[in-house]
Amino acid sequence: MNRSWMLAGVLACAACGGSPPPPPRRPAPPPAAAKPAEDDAAPAVPTTMYVYSPIGKRDPFQNVFGNREDQPVRVEGRKPTPLQRWSLDQLRLSLTVTGTSSPMAMLEDPENRGWPVRLGDFVGKNWGKVTSLQRDQIVVTETITDHSTGRVYPQNIKILVPESKDEERDMRALKDGEEMVPSPMRDR
Repeated sequence: MNRSWMLAGVLACAACGGSPPPPPRRPAPPPAAAKPAEDDAAPAVPTTMYVYSPIGKRDPFQNVFGNREDQPVRVEGRKPTPLQRWSLDQLRLSLTVTGTSSPMAMLEDPENRGWPVRLGDFVGKNWGKVTSLQRDQIVVTETITDHSTGRVYPQNIKILVPESKDEERDMRALKDGEEMVPSPMRDR
């Protein structure tokens, strides 16, 4: 037993006989903040601000399966046209004819009936007026009244001719750098 006490004491002395642990490191003081220049003192202000306008856009909360009011807004002294039974987002532009003295376009209603449209025709439930006919789009201008201020704002809404699958493929090929050459069958 005496030996075991002696062995335990030697081991304890050997374990404690090392040098003391180093003192913990102190964290470095934070660098002094540089004084901002006069240009940096002003907070960054965005140059443009986005303002959402629901005009000409479909109402995401509108019940598409419920009964809709098919009657357009009434205007004194004018009878609504057949194309004023539908809103603009329900109409589809199928073709345009430009380069003539009286350009025209063909709009299709939700029942797939075609309606010819010329400059100055009224379209849509909000008495939108066709103000521009271009090669691949028409522009319909609706007037929106701000009831809180009484001001009237014109809103231009574009209706585009949809691209066919061939046109989409050709546009992708052009963007990829492919050279477009006429078909050999075309020359015959």
